[in-house]
Amino acid sequence: MSNEKARIFISYARKDGEAFAKDLRQKLITQFDEDTIWQDRTDMEGGISWWKQITTALENVEFMVLIATPAAMASPIVKKEWRYARQQGVCVYPLQVPDLPIDFGSLPHWMRDSHFYDLTTEEQNQKLINDLNTKCTAVRVPFYGVPDLPEHFVERPEVFEQMKTQLLDDARDNPVAITTSLVGAGGFGKTTLASALCHDEDVQTAFDDGVLWVTLGENPNLS
Repeated sequence: MSNEKARIFISYARKDGEAFAKDLRQKLITQFDEDTIWQDRTDMEGGISWWKQITTALENVEFMVLIATPAAMASPIVKKEWRYARQQGVCVYPLQVPDLPIDFGSLPHWMRDSHFYDLTTEEQNQKLINDLNTKCTAVRVPFYGVPDLPEHFVERPEVFEQMKTQLLDDARDNPVAITTSLVGAGGFGKTTLASALCHDEDVQTAFDDGVLWVTLGENPNLS
């Protein structure tokens, strides 16, 4: 059922992190009120959009505890969860999982710089509990004004990839520090293509400080 009191959101991939998530929940329950912990298996409600329930939860919690298994790092759903969490100003705390190493080089920059908790040590267990007992002070990562893609959006891979090469390096890992213009006749679909770029996973990963959409019009007053 819906849990409006939740402060801690457990994010994981069921493929290889479910057992760890279950144990973690039980461990957290010994330290916090059960109502303050949100997990899909216990808090999802039937008949309501699953993603709507996740976003609603993330809009109300302070912390995401991310169980960083290989499947979680590769999961589009888990990536959407941590992106939305950061956009809401939620503190994201990644956990290492014994015997399930991840490729740190493939992680977003912000996550590489994060502290990964290793709960095989008592010191790290206590640090996690102490940190979850504080107030989250994370700054929201902006994703403002970007239009949703049309319901019947038609991909244009060749043009789209050309645009991405103007924004990202060859590894699709870092932004290219240039200004890029998209020029075309009316009806070409420039706005839709630009919106698709903003929603693209590689672009959001590279521009991990956020994305802002500003409309200036044909004759902007920049004075």
